[in-house]
Amino acid sequence: MLRYAVRRLLLLVPILLGLSILIFAWIHALPGSPAESLLGERASPESIAQIRSQLGLDKPIYVQYWR
Repeated sequence: MLRYAVRRLLLLVPILLGLSILIFAWIHALPGSPAESLLGERASPESIAQIRSQLGLDKPIYVQYWR
């Protein structure tokens, strides 16, 4: 029984990793950017740039995922 539980827990790691990659890709595939979604449609380009910088959305995609 313990062996079964340990094996299932070890299988959980790649499942959670794959799920996090899929969700990350899905969020980035949505139209617009997360910064624009947070600020709304009347946001100025300066405020969008500031939020993108604060959230790290101006970094490469692999850096964003790691953070």
